[in-house]
Amino acid sequence: MAAAGPARILVVEDEFLVALELESILSAGGLEVLGPASTVGAALEIIAGHRPDAAVLDVDLRGESVTPVAVALRRLEVPFVLATAYRADDLPDALRGAVNMGKPVDSRSVVSTLKAMLGASP
Repeated sequence: MAAAGPARILVVEDEFLVALELESILSAGGLEVLGPASTVGAALEIIAGHRPDAAVLDVDLRGESVTPVAVALRRLEVPFVLATAYRADDLPDALRGAVNMGKPVDSRSVVSTLKAMLGASP
């Protein structure tokens, strides 16, 4: 976790209300939100300027796969969870094995899962 403050969590979600809800949940859990980004391009710009500590990714961004963002995060060794209704069998290979929080996201679960990934106490 970042030593100089709360962990920075990138939120990649194309549905405005869902993105706002995630932002609220994460902020209330003591995490700093980067974004939310609603496109792959916007997410990659955020990653280039502000390395996140972890991320919450929606799989389908209005028909665009979040896979390039997942690949960039893995290259940087940034853990991420998925927030999607997709089943594991329906996910692209680059996303398989990631924790899927489902939709709608349970507020306590997403915060505790992210904090556990970062080695912090929930």
